[in-house]
Amino acid sequence: MNQTGGAKVKVIVTLGPSTLSEDSLRKIKDKGVDFVRVNMSHSNLDYLNQAIQLAKKVNIPFVIDTEGSQVRTGELSTNTIELEDNEEIKIHSTKITGDDKNINLTPLSIIGQLEVGDLIHVDFDTVILRISDTSTLSQGYITTKAITGGVLGRNKAVIIDSVSNKKLSLPTLSEKDHQSIHIGLENGIGYIAASFMRSGSAVDEVRRVTQNTMKIISKIECIDALENLNDIIRKSDYLLIDRGDLSKEIPIEKIPLTQKIIINKAKKYGVGVFIATNLLETMITQKKPTRAEVHDVINTIVDGAEGLALAAETAIGKYPMACINMLNKLIKHAQLINVEEFQDKEDKFVEKLEKTNYLLDFNIFSSLIQPHGGKLIDSIAKETISAEYLQTLPAITLDENRQRDVEQIAIGTYSPIEGFMNKEDFQSVLDRTRLANGLVWPLPIILDVPEDKASTLTIGKDIALLNEQNETIALLSLSEKYTFNKIETVQKMYATDNLEHPGVRMVMNMHPILLAGKITLLKRMKNEFKEYELTPKQTRRLFEERGWAKVVGFHTRNVIHRSHEFIQLKAMDMENCDGLFVHPVVGKKKTGDFNAKYIIKSYELMNKQFYPKNKVIFGTFSSYSRYAGPREALFTALCRQNFGCSHFIVGRDHTGVGNFYHPKASHNIFDRFPELDIKPVRFDNIFYSQKQGQHLHEQEFPHHPEEDKLLISGTQARKIFERGELPPSWFMRPEIAQIIVDAIKKDEEVFVKE
Repeated sequence: MNQTGGAKVKVIVTLGPSTLSEDSLRKIKDKGVDFVRVNMSHSNLDYLNQAIQLAKKVNIPFVIDTEGSQVRTGELSTNTIELEDNEEIKIHSTKITGDDKNINLTPLSIIGQLEVGDLIHVDFDTVILRISDTSTLSQGYITTKAITGGVLGRNKAVIIDSVSNKKLSLPTLSEKDHQSIHIGLENGIGYIAASFMRSGSAVDEVRRVTQNTMKIISKIECIDALENLNDIIRKSDYLLIDRGDLSKEIPIEKIPLTQKIIINKAKKYGVGVFIATNLLETMITQKKPTRAEVHDVINTIVDGAEGLALAAETAIGKYPMACINMLNKLIKHAQLINVEEFQDKEDKFVEKLEKTNYLLDFNIFSSLIQPHGGKLIDSIAKETISAEYLQTLPAITLDENRQRDVEQIAIGTYSPIEGFMNKEDFQSVLDRTRLANGLVWPLPIILDVPEDKASTLTIGKDIALLNEQNETIALLSLSEKYTFNKIETVQKMYATDNLEHPGVRMVMNMHPILLAGKITLLKRMKNEFKEYELTPKQTRRLFEERGWAKVVGFHTRNVIHRSHEFIQLKAMDMENCDGLFVHPVVGKKKTGDFNAKYIIKSYELMNKQFYPKNKVIFGTFSSYSRYAGPREALFTALCRQNFGCSHFIVGRDHTGVGNFYHPKASHNIFDRFPELDIKPVRFDNIFYSQKQGQHLHEQEFPHHPEEDKLLISGTQARKIFERGELPPSWFMRPEIAQIIVDAIKKDEEVFVKE
């Protein structure tokens, strides 16, 4: 088993029901295996002790393998539970035996770190839960809803996709790990494979707990490990890349080159790397591996791996000895290549990957459209900023709309915008519908303040941005203060200075000084519908995990009716899209609009009963109207590109304002910018044909007889509802209309009042 040059490719075998006997261990040792272990995520301490005693008896080195700081599902009353889309399930903070309505996560302390809007991905996304309510934590539970239903099992790995990108505080070692190490110390075990090493300090802790008597094999299986890779390498004796757990946190297609980068980096520190998971997995049930597995193993050795670890293949597989024989055979074939002779080439290859930040940039070579400008902005504070420092800063209180702007900048919705615009960008947007660097951008993102307030602020210093409760929600790093011409602004932005135009009135009521600078978000806004506000990072992950590449986005301010449903499904079909992202606005509304509560209810019902399964994701857009007509149509499209949409539905008079813009102005603006990545899917009027019994697109049937067309305006529909009647079923599904009628009968505020 020697490579050219004398290096030995080490083999770790995982013991289990298929191999945990003295006879099996003697055969394993005879085949040249270097180490054995048991997987403590699925084994108890008695089993560990039994395995250690057998390994000592046949004199084969044993590796303590910790379960580590991974979030997992708890015990269940049955093997699995099945969840439907949008079904509620509670997560408890005390240990329980779970059922179809109640579960645990371990460690139990994790529940207190979760917030509304966080996504919980269970076991390779078999189930995805969204946290909907944490207000009951003091009562011992929080509530989630299933975004993606499916089968949820016991002791399954969980990934938390935090809405605020915060790092979770997890113990480096579990209580069972401490007990395992104690057993290992008593038996003179010389190696420990430490799971989920997230930092160099975590390696230090393992070295301290093992009393510096064990060689540490740090397992790389989470994003934190990639972020702190150099520090972990420096402090470890070996690394082990667990490709299974790592592929739950990064796209699976990134695993091969990520493996190559890690091996190359570790080699520079003289640290060997083991590779685990999916080596010869077919041999769990078959006598031979696939060609793809053979190719993978040999390439892994040629990459420079120090060793290979068999897992389920030898723990529960039908052919454990044949599997070890096959691995030895593949190692011999790989030895025909002297890896060191090609090291310079390997170094150059990895150097090129590192220049692109391949390890940590998860948009690289994504199947999804790139964010506008090529990079998804993330301006959420990574560390807590002291209250003492915040109290020293000058402060500005933001209205609701500016708070929404701050949050959308920070989470990347307005990418590539990183803060409030400087004068050069502001003027360029007005003059050219582009940023100063030439990138298409239609709307100013600006912060106005009174002159007396502006005079107290110093360029180059931080400013605290407050909400109405005087809480600091963000910092503005002030880079510029400037005045602007309101008349010029409205004429260029709205093509009118008529005060009947709501956008014109909004600008004319602004303060005279604008502040520019990058922002850092400290605290997200609270509102009734926060659980539905998916971030661009979250939606991109959801799209990727569903295997979508082309996604059509839909912007609305209304409860869904049949014309909406028609254009949504038709757009998907016309453009061969994999999925639909329904993204209604839930910010400040105008009089007569539907309240967000009923828009959400209507789409939840659609998702549960009527949309094609696994084809639609629903989230809400916490924004507000700028009343900018065609410019705003372009803005709404670019925002959805940042959420991962390749296509965007643009209806007749999309984001129109009264009669200020031609009904097709929002269609035509896209023609001015052929370089745009996102593709508009344009629709004209939709009508219902009485003769054909279906909805039709007027553009496709320009000569259809007028007397056969049925249409209801939003105003007419509202009057029907207010009379307590259901509109015709061709206009709105009766099940959805009934939600509205029932709410009105209960005197609920279905429509926004003045």
